[in-house]
Amino acid sequence: ALETGEGFDLTEAGTQKRLAVYVTEAPQEIPGIARLGPDPLAPDFDEERFAGLLAGERRQIKGALRDQGLIAGIGNAYSDEILHAARMSPFKLTSSLTKEEIHGLHRALRETLTEAVERSRGVAAGRLKAEKKSGLRVHGRTGEPCPVCGDTIREVSFADSSLQYCPTCQTGGKPLADRRLSRLLK
Repeated sequence: ALETGEGFDLTEAGTQKRLAVYVTEAPQEIPGIARLGPDPLAPDFDEERFAGLLAGERRQIKGALRDQGLIAGIGNAYSDEILHAARMSPFKLTSSLTKEEIHGLHRALRETLTEAVERSRGVAAGRLKAEKKSGLRVHGRTGEPCPVCGDTIREVSFADSSLQYCPTCQTGGKPLADRRLSRLLK
């Protein structure tokens, strides 16, 4: 802050502590902004556009949703929430999605993100993280009961992140393999 009290505070809430600040009149000239995919809450982000983005993908849906170059703004937590609302396994391959599944996934994406934006509207910056967490159904809730069916929320851990899901709602009752835990049990 300047001596006059003007200025701004920056908070890096992530664990990797990477941050960049740009002063520009043309945001599209900033590399990180230029590579972003479409805004999933934009009026033109309809089901047809969503299906077109997924059509060229051959990977797990969780990774596709988190790819900022494919769709902007969906991170780890909201990808878990979207997949739970869509009743879809995070490991389902994008290339195997049916038209009905794309319809349900698009609806879940729009509803989940719209609700998140509405919950955060007017909330002070210092309270945003707590507000976000209070609205999550599965992410960060390993071991708790699913608010939809009551089954226990499970987790799959990776080197730098984890995902949470409900076996009953998303995987036909089958727990997904957690490779980190599986290695410890051998």
